[in-house]
Amino acid sequence: MLRFPRKILIAVAILISVLLLSFLFGRHYDLSQAKQQAELQVGQLRNYLDTELSRFATIPHLVTDNQLLTAFLSDTDQPVQPINNYLADIQQASGASDVYVLNREGDVIASSNWQLDYSYIGNNFAFRPYFYQALAGNKIAYFALGLRSKERGIYFSEPIYRDGQVIGVVTLKVNVSKFETDRQLLNASHASHFYLSLDDNIIAMSDSPSWRLNSLHSLTAADYQHFTTSRRYLEYVPKVITAEHIISQGMPLLYVNDANKRSKYVPASAPIERLNAKITVLVDISSVNINQLGRLFWLSVIYAGGLMLFYSLMARFAGYKKLLFSRHSLEQEVIERTHALEKAQTALVQTAKLATIGQLSAGINHEINQPLSAMSTYLVSAKRLIAKGDIAKAAENIVIVQSLIERVHKIVGQLKHFSKPAQTQLREQSLSQLLKNAMVIASAQLKQDDVNVNAADIADTVKVWVDGIKFEQVLVNVITNASQAMADSTVRELSFEIEQFDDRVKLSILDTGPGIELHALGTIFEPFYSTKSTNGLGLGLSISKQIINSFNGCLSAHNRPGGGAQFIITLASTKGAL
Repeated sequence: MLRFPRKILIAVAILISVLLLSFLFGRHYDLSQAKQQAELQVGQLRNYLDTELSRFATIPHLVTDNQLLTAFLSDTDQPVQPINNYLADIQQASGASDVYVLNREGDVIASSNWQLDYSYIGNNFAFRPYFYQALAGNKIAYFALGLRSKERGIYFSEPIYRDGQVIGVVTLKVNVSKFETDRQLLNASHASHFYLSLDDNIIAMSDSPSWRLNSLHSLTAADYQHFTTSRRYLEYVPKVITAEHIISQGMPLLYVNDANKRSKYVPASAPIERLNAKITVLVDISSVNINQLGRLFWLSVIYAGGLMLFYSLMARFAGYKKLLFSRHSLEQEVIERTHALEKAQTALVQTAKLATIGQLSAGINHEINQPLSAMSTYLVSAKRLIAKGDIAKAAENIVIVQSLIERVHKIVGQLKHFSKPAQTQLREQSLSQLLKNAMVIASAQLKQDDVNVNAADIADTVKVWVDGIKFEQVLVNVITNASQAMADSTVRELSFEIEQFDDRVKLSILDTGPGIELHALGTIFEPFYSTKSTNGLGLGLSISKQIINSFNGCLSAHNRPGGGAQFIITLASTKGAL
């Protein structure tokens, strides 16, 4: 009988034990990494969706404030075309799919797609929950299949009031495919999948087409009856995708049979409260066991080589063996720490991208809200002037509205550049003209707050080295903030002061409001800080300071001795002063 030396048997036993432990540890490590990746990505997707949904949810409220619209709902004999054009402008500026208005009976009486073959005008959507719940006075975000387009969409609805009574409903629709396409902005891994499931366990959104409008959970007869009566999915009958939820090594896993393929995933979920839904990211771990083979092979090679070296040098180089082992351990530690640093850097870059996307998505609505309000005011004024026969003044108002529309388009056009690195276009600009442009946009807010403006006497020769559009955005933000701050003040006066020194220009914007609370002076320019309890995300002043810094300027604020706040903008007057 063949007998192996005892040392060889021990070495083989040790190798088998090491390989087994390495397999278990490596598998657990890969699963943990997949879990961390899933949790990171689901957090990114949740922040992105919450920001986008919040942005779209504010638009219907903006439309309900349009006086021309409320007048049209009260008297439908008025021409509908101005309303259609207004809704079309809102749709294009916001990036929504459609914007339309329904009367109390659920009939669409005005729509942004009035000129298209599938126009909603004349359709009745009274059976939709987003209509009858909004008619009851609620603000709604609801997912459903479009009756005409058959496309998946999220509907944002809000009631239109007049004299305290609901006279209609405005609805904004966003195609779900927009969010599925925009996922590439998040730089998410291609080795993962995601889906958004509603409260009825139906998948409303996913990067996997075969999962859309189907379910990974079992459905009962009552569920199918509910689908039929609610007409949420029209005639489509959701299917059940074969899936199995298990727990392995204390970690939840999901097995999915799709297209004759069985895949294994590590899931991570987060709630999307606005839709009463849940976003889930699945990281594919189907090949996690196979991936261990490479590690085991190299571990075996290293083990065999080390064992041979150990036996050959053990007798004469015991000290050298210890030194070699220490060196090897140090190299492994350096490699592991380097890998950890690379992972941390990647996570920071990804977090920065998401923070920027979130700021821009929420901020663009803030930046265009004032010119839209101004447009509404000038249009109402033009209508009255036309009724009085004063065509010349009405034409002047329309010219102003046209310039405001061009202004909004320019602001919105910058959004596509914000998601990638771009240089600020600095030029020598007339400070007087920039301030006039900003006052045109802010005039509606100033008039609404009954603010008296002491116009600044600025010579045309006063120049500043800025990006004109971005600087006007800063001026509008600071002016409108000052106007709103004076809303409850007895004296409401806005004034400007100009100083020039050493190739620099200092513009001061002064108000007679309550001033800035002392504890807020150090945090007023930080992101998400806001004194408004219900409106605003607290990004306006933060973005404004970033813009002024990009001009090599300075934006600061303090309280005036006599009461009120003073915002100071210091800029270079020439390129050479930068």
